[in-house]
Amino acid sequence: MRFSFRLLSAIAITSVTFYMSCSSGDEPEPFDCNTSDLAIQLVADNDPTECGTNNGSIQVSASGGQGPYQFKIGTGAYGSNATFSNLGGGSYNISVKDNRGCEKQLAAVVLTAPSGPVAGTPGITAQTNCLSPNGSVTANVTGGTPPYQYKLGSGAFGSVATFNGLNAGNYIVTVEDDAGCSININATVASATGVSYQTDILPLLQTNCIKSGCHNGDNGADKNWSVFDNVKTKAQLIKQRTGNRSMPADNPSALTDNQIKLIACWVDDGALNN
Repeated sequence: MRFSFRLLSAIAITSVTFYMSCSSGDEPEPFDCNTSDLAIQLVADNDPTECGTNNGSIQVSASGGQGPYQFKIGTGAYGSNATFSNLGGGSYNISVKDNRGCEKQLAAVVLTAPSGPVAGTPGITAQTNCLSPNGSVTANVTGGTPPYQYKLGSGAFGSVATFNGLNAGNYIVTVEDDAGCSININATVASATGVSYQTDILPLLQTNCIKSGCHNGDNGADKNWSVFDNVKTKAQLIKQRTGNRSMPADNPSALTDNQIKLIACWVDDGALNN
């Protein structure tokens, strides 16, 4: 009897079957961040006490939206701390993200170290070509001890202040003067690629998503992606899931790299009905 019980248990276990389909029922319901009243405010900023000393700080606060809030500086990761310390001279972008995933960015906060270079407003050109990035950032500094050296992110220093061929996004330009004093300049390249919803995006949705069992309305009217407003509300989710190739759910490799880039550019442009 004991042997028979074990045999039946093994048979029962091996008969379990899992099914995966193109159902959208388990997708999180995104919030339209265009309607959010999320805001970020500067509370205090303290300049570093001397050139080469990173003891400056920036404190911010947030309101509106839906807490709890997370904050980040420049291209860093989000965290719960609203105070950023150990900063040298430079300009810094501080961002907040709320519990719905909505984000807002504070206008650049400039910290100035005595005798060091002073950060001015960088020259920025938006990305206007989606598949061949053409955004740019030009560092603008005064003071300190010229000549200056410039580098983008973790790149190498050079004498050219302009960096071309950039995608939309956040960047850090480090400027070092001849005395070895350096500052960081945070810059955000905007997206203005003009990717068309009607010409570029809708055909992708019709081929890969607006079909039986997926986003044709079978799972609810709000999941019908034949309706533009439904697509716009889910634009960030579409960008995220196509970017990590978890969408289309029934064929994650259906989209080419260029098609995924077009979706991202359209969303970064503001998810327009163009």
